[in-house]
Amino acid sequence: MNICIYMDNLNRKFFFIILFLFCVFHNCFSYSSGLEKLSGISVVIGNDIILDSEIRNRNEKKSFCDTDFLNNLLIQKLMLYYAKKDKSIKISDQELELRIQEFLLEMKKKYINQEEFLMQFQNKEFLKKLTEEIKDQKYIEKFYDKITDDVEVSPKEVINFMTQKQNKIPSIPKKICISYIVFYPKLSKIRKKKIIDFLNQIKKEIHSDTDFSTKAILFSEDNSSALKGGLVQGMKIHNLSQKFVDLVLSLKEGEISKPFETDLGFHIIKLEEKRKDEIDIRHILVKPKFSKKELYKTKLFSEFFRKRMIHQKINLDKVQSLLNQNKVVDVIIQDSIWMEEPQLSKNTKKKAFFFLKKGEITNPNKEIINGKEAFVIIKLLDEIPSKPLSFEENYNFLKNFVKNIKKKEKIKNWAKEILKNTYYVKINC
Repeated sequence: MNICIYMDNLNRKFFFIILFLFCVFHNCFSYSSGLEKLSGISVVIGNDIILDSEIRNRNEKKSFCDTDFLNNLLIQKLMLYYAKKDKSIKISDQELELRIQEFLLEMKKKYINQEEFLMQFQNKEFLKKLTEEIKDQKYIEKFYDKITDDVEVSPKEVINFMTQKQNKIPSIPKKICISYIVFYPKLSKIRKKKIIDFLNQIKKEIHSDTDFSTKAILFSEDNSSALKGGLVQGMKIHNLSQKFVDLVLSLKEGEISKPFETDLGFHIIKLEEKRKDEIDIRHILVKPKFSKKELYKTKLFSEFFRKRMIHQKINLDKVQSLLNQNKVVDVIIQDSIWMEEPQLSKNTKKKAFFFLKKGEITNPNKEIINGKEAFVIIKLLDEIPSKPLSFEENYNFLKNFVKNIKKKEKIKNWAKEILKNTYYVKINC
């Protein structure tokens, strides 16, 4: 559905919404008044826009004209527009900073290597965009709470919902407690030397910030910082590993390090600025490339070690010492971590989440971890099966579940009222 929205003059003192949503046929629709689709723009609400790409990215599997999807997106934008006009809604710097920290903490959990997380996410450009998006989300949440503050749910309503809409009641998801070992191919001394020699040669050719930036753009494999000349700003010292901290703090401002290795690859870094609890650096990252032969040897080794663990009943706490001297693989070991289905990769979900029994160990699965190919074996330690919710045991959860449904309905009705005084021109796709 393509929509043009013009606010009635009676509503002009409250807000103006101009909504352009053009059909996806190759020939764009034009009105006799001469209005045309601006390139890439589907919706304009106040000063805010919704791009074609935003709809496609959020709605890949549905039609461009999916009414429910577009209504939900429109409601979000309407709430944001009204929230920013509501003088009673304010976002303090403190609560914004707290929300950003919560987000970064959640993102951090997804990264085994702390330096990788910091390189990927702690830079000014990312934080500026993130801050804007989180602030908008806080506006929407506060406006949502204001509109739905008086919504209540009685026990009778919960019982009626459970009786009439059993298929919509969620279950308690299955959880699994696992241990795992990640096997990376071990680089030969010759391969390591080649990478280190390459970085040393780059270092020799750097005589200014411009040289470092150029080299980072050309050679660094850290996609988030390479196009910024390798610049990563605002790295919190207390979040770094001790090895990384020792290396960085041994440098003077403007000094470039020797090549060094982390789980992510090989780096050289230049200390730009050192403050009380954070640093700015430039860095160039080169990731090791593993041959098919090296990957095959790693797979064979992980298969052999799995069999050894089973037959000799080797506990995970002894694995590290057994593998320290091997010449085939590097390993990362994680013991006793609880996970739910959304946290697992597709391979792990297939192998461990559905079919593994307690005490069993998976065959090695090929995964991409820290941007490098590796093989992972998983041992299932414990599990809590999925089960339906009950009125007696899970009343508070069910009450909140029904309450959230009522809140969503109230927001939809609010949006309908807002749009009653709006003139729609609808064009079928």
